[in-house]
Amino acid sequence: MLDKATQFRGDKSDFVRPIYKLYDIFREPHMKKKPLQILIVILITSSIMGFAIFKKENKEDKFWNWFVKNQETYYNQTENNEIREKIFDELSNKLKEVNPDLVFEFSPKRANGIRELTISADGIREAFPAVESLIKKSPELKNWKFNAFRQRTRGNDFEIQYGDLKIGYSDIYFKSKKDNGKLNIQLNIRDFNGKAQTQNAIYILLDNLLGEYDVETKIGGIDWVKLDENNKENLKPFIELRDAIDK
Repeated sequence: MLDKATQFRGDKSDFVRPIYKLYDIFREPHMKKKPLQILIVILITSSIMGFAIFKKENKEDKFWNWFVKNQETYYNQTENNEIREKIFDELSNKLKEVNPDLVFEFSPKRANGIRELTISADGIREAFPAVESLIKKSPELKNWKFNAFRQRTRGNDFEIQYGDLKIGYSDIYFKSKKDNGKLNIQLNIRDFNGKAQTQNAIYILLDNLLGEYDVETKIGGIDWVKLDENNKENLKPFIELRDAIDK
């Protein structure tokens, strides 16, 4: 059986029906004496069908067909520092052929043998349809799970090292207000310096806490404030933002 990524899209009868029509025509008595005409009809029909099949491989199908051929490399060698940069660059270039804003993340191999590949829009809302379209056409492969957008991670204690910055959930407090169906939030960040590096790190924390899709679709505005340690009792811990978003 073909992988989903290599199957024809659409009704198979679109391809089969013309063949049966030709078969009926060839059985007509007057056609039995016209081999040249029959050959011409066969060649023309084959060319048309071949062109139709070729057109079916759009940029999403092309990406997945490539990935299917290279899946074992990414399943087994993702942690191999000797070739990691090379194979990651190749995957990144293939994704950019689909949409230049797409990025990716791999999970470690799970206990059940599954490795996850997450396709992300990197927080760019305009690229969301490209992510959804690509994942919709993902193949069913043994030992693989494909995710649209960065997923929520479990747990209430998460910390990252972003360049020379170390920051985690416990360094952030918030308050919020509903506005036109979205949640406007004020983030109060310990030792906040206003630098883009810090904001980028916090966006990663937000994606891990809430999931990329909810960050972009359920949060309205974000106000960035340096945490006043003497005012924490009037704020909520960062992890409670999950409940505020899910209400």
